[in-house]
Amino acid sequence: MHVRDLLNLDLLQEAGLTVLAGEEHLDAKVEWVHTGEIADIGQFLSGGEALLTAATGIGHSPTEMERYVNELAEAHACCLILELGRNFRRIPQEMVDAAARTDLVLATLDEEVPFARVTRRAHAELVNYAHAALERAILIDEALGTLILEGGSLTAVLELLAERLNNPVVLEDGAHRVVSFGRGAGRIAPILRSWRDHSRHGHNLDPDSSAVVNLSTGEGRCMWSAIHVRGENRGRLHILEVDSPLDDVARLALTRASSSIALFLMAERDKELSSAAETSLLGGLTAEGDFSPQEFISRAAGLGVELDGDLVMVVAGPAEEGADGEASVSTEVTDRQVAALRGALRKLKWPSLVGSIGGVPAAALTAPAEGEESRFEELAARLEGGALDGAHLGVSRKYRPSQLPQALPEAEAAYLLGPRLGRESIHYFEDLVLLRLLAPLSNGPTLANFAEAELAPLIQYDDEHNSELLRTLDAYLRCNGNKVTTGEMLHLQRRSVYYRLNRIEELLDTSLDDPDLRVRLYLALRSHEMLAAGVARLAG
Repeated sequence: MHVRDLLNLDLLQEAGLTVLAGEEHLDAKVEWVHTGEIADIGQFLSGGEALLTAATGIGHSPTEMERYVNELAEAHACCLILELGRNFRRIPQEMVDAAARTDLVLATLDEEVPFARVTRRAHAELVNYAHAALERAILIDEALGTLILEGGSLTAVLELLAERLNNPVVLEDGAHRVVSFGRGAGRIAPILRSWRDHSRHGHNLDPDSSAVVNLSTGEGRCMWSAIHVRGENRGRLHILEVDSPLDDVARLALTRASSSIALFLMAERDKELSSAAETSLLGGLTAEGDFSPQEFISRAAGLGVELDGDLVMVVAGPAEEGADGEASVSTEVTDRQVAALRGALRKLKWPSLVGSIGGVPAAALTAPAEGEESRFEELAARLEGGALDGAHLGVSRKYRPSQLPQALPEAEAAYLLGPRLGRESIHYFEDLVLLRLLAPLSNGPTLANFAEAELAPLIQYDDEHNSELLRTLDAYLRCNGNKVTTGEMLHLQRRSVYYRLNRIEELLDTSLDDPDLRVRLYLALRSHEMLAAGVARLAG
């Protein structure tokens, strides 16, 4: 129950309740409702109480009135409700001013009301509120337990918790590093960028503190609970007040969730924690302007991975997904694919950080020495028969650690566009010469306008008729204008190829025999392909 709920009780409203001070604090939580007439009642309060009184024992001098209000505020009472008539006909301004200064809600009643009836009603509401909060927390805990028993990942567990509490949830390790998180409906990126500052501010405990759930009331208000596994501190679980106020449901759910996650981590024996930590570290490559190569290398070393010398990025996945430029797979499937990539690299004793970026397995690893590029073929062979069976790899150029963020989009581009240019299972960004020439134009309208100007009639026709004129034109140009080979590539009869090519010429109002036109169309197709694959950020 909040102060607002208490003041809205019909018993009080019918007695002519008026709020004189503290209207901005009506959402303060009410722990209990007391009555009392003694002047020094503040010493008997423990915080969060609303006090009903006729003020018969507080005296009439401004000093006594101000002291009375100050003592209630110092005891962290949330509300003072004064019944007029017995001691005051109106509330002295000194009391109103004192309440306003101390953030205490001050209200008056114009008529007498049986305080016993008010407290009974209020306490019934408090009990009902606590019971409802407990029931909601139990339902959340049961949902988390079911997900864990069904083999859900740590990220999935935190996402579910964040969704049910409508606030972001963050799990950190003992070194204040983000292991995993659930974003809920809120924006969590700004919080993660300054996570260490948040985690180290207002989160300390007295050595003798036994609180299961703690509250940090500084900038970035949150509830948090320590995670202990077999007596060892494994980090802390935070619920951040971003989208909804923190309440009893959040406190009770956090109590239960911290125990569930401790059991989860104990069962996983560090496997999930390590995987999540690697994914979190790789995710930092996408945070523009916030990447620190020294911190990246240090955190990698802390995870037992020594990344020395030049580095490369690798993105891996089934060829059919990369060909479409998207990967619509579940979190569980991605987790298995990441585990397969990590396992293959570990067996090759190849120093690497492996995780998921944008739902696709990726790795940062030491670059092979000159003449050892065949190690990528060994990696592809290791992936056969597992969750990444038949996968293809996109490989960036070599970079120093400080340039690693630039390597990620290169690996993504090779992964997305490589299968269109050849049937090999390994695609190197170095070989995508045309893409590298077009990439600087993709950050503005130039490339999109060029592709649209050349291909708009074909794109519109394909959309309206569910046809494949673009695909036919691409095959024709790749086959150097050989219609027989084009038919073989597309598995079409010769007359079908002729019909499609004639339709293309009609729509473009030109002849495909023009060599200059063929060059323009080929460049336009590659531009359209690149933009559709979403690799425009290569230009950055």
